[in-house]
Amino acid sequence: MADPVISLSKVTKRFGPVWANREVDLDLFPGRVHALLGENGAGKSTLMSILAGRYSADGGTMMMHGREVSFNSPAKALDHGIGMVYQRFMLIESMTVSENLALSAGKAHGRTGIDQVIHQTAERYGLGVDPEKRVFELSMGERQRVEIIKLLMLDAEVLIFDEPTSVLTPPEVDALFEVIDQLRAEGKTIVLITHKLEEVLKLADDISIMRKGRLVFSERIDARQMSRQQLARLMVGRDVVLRVDKKEVAVGETILALQGVSGDSPLGGPSYTDVTLEIKQGEIFSIIGVAGNGQVGLVSAITGLSQARSGTITFDGATYNAREWRMASREKIAYVPEDRYHSGSIGAMSIADNFALTRLAAYRSGMAGMVLDREKMAADGTRAIRDHNIKVESSEDSAGSLSGGNLQKVILARELTRNAKLFVAEQPTQGLDISATEEIWRALLECREKAAVLLVTGDLKEVLSLSDRIGVIFNGRILEIIDAHDSDQVDRVGLLMAGVRT
Repeated sequence: MADPVISLSKVTKRFGPVWANREVDLDLFPGRVHALLGENGAGKSTLMSILAGRYSADGGTMMMHGREVSFNSPAKALDHGIGMVYQRFMLIESMTVSENLALSAGKAHGRTGIDQVIHQTAERYGLGVDPEKRVFELSMGERQRVEIIKLLMLDAEVLIFDEPTSVLTPPEVDALFEVIDQLRAEGKTIVLITHKLEEVLKLADDISIMRKGRLVFSERIDARQMSRQQLARLMVGRDVVLRVDKKEVAVGETILALQGVSGDSPLGGPSYTDVTLEIKQGEIFSIIGVAGNGQVGLVSAITGLSQARSGTITFDGATYNAREWRMASREKIAYVPEDRYHSGSIGAMSIADNFALTRLAAYRSGMAGMVLDREKMAADGTRAIRDHNIKVESSEDSAGSLSGGNLQKVILARELTRNAKLFVAEQPTQGLDISATEEIWRALLECREKAAVLLVTGDLKEVLSLSDRIGVIFNGRILEIIDAHDSDQVDRVGLLMAGVRT
């Protein structure tokens, strides 16, 4: 048996009164994929962020090849061959791929030869990306490829992937797995932080499970010998089956109808063309497609964040042209955006303040409504924490201190209380664990009982579990609208996502 590349001993980290990691011991071996599992807030990302130099441990030791190490920055960790691909990509959006990679790897390869090295690395690992494109023009999957290329260009020996498939389509997931298999065969040490148990069963050689900051299970075993149910039970401490009861709901009047709507995505992303669809009260209408096919721009136009070029939008019986709708859409739609960190919340503000962000009218008091009723805001924030099982000390804690799952529940709770006729959820369970996903799914189905729900996601399982009707988007067009209850039609969704009509 080879010696471990990395050995962590009694590693501890606190954020104020909260123990993020508590005396964690962990060994990582060369040529193996080590899956690190746990619920949102279990401490997985914090532990790996310590290894990758983003955080400093409060206690414990780290050994690399038998020598004690400590890193005060990600750059220092990379100097030792340790790199991490975070859920929130560390790229400058206004710069090109080449410029971003030159910032981190230019010193090693020289600025003039950077494009050639990018091309060689991308070709070797099947990570195709255009070096001249600006990051804001890239899909989320393409941005992830840039992050992986960055680590490979720096000859990283230990590669840590934090929820790497949360932004990928099924074909992109398969391609990523091929990359990981190749890295394993080359003797790299791979850490896979994930909530997706199918990925663990398919990829992992070793498995560790964290709960409430502690390591509760860690063995050098073949994870593929375990069942999905065993992994789930170890992860959350109870039996979990990701399945929700979908009650029959009477379908009511059309709440939203688009007729020939066309436009461009914000910041020059993929356009959408001649979109026609309708969403009725009592149904979940899902839009599914490979990332980068115009869904971002379409959702932006529906929610009034950007303006379509042409077409008409009818909402609750009133018809608007594209420009009129952008102004009229305010206060009509509840919206859970894809980027919960930048678009859905303000990390420096409290949970109570974030809970009020899209509901300020409900808290205005005093002359001309210039004063906010902060007591009511705090009470509502506390109620949301209780009702939605949000794991936090107080509604005055900052939103930035929450795990991804708990932050998503804050945003969801906020939007549900608006009692809007249309509820739009964009990638609502991306990066969430089984328990949080289960809660989000139940909330969306409950919302369907009193509103129309538009679900935009790349998760086929999510679509098939929740939807009443499915619109498949490809190259900016809705290719077909499918009845989710018709198994013959549903079987064609995967092909339609690739642009293949049968």
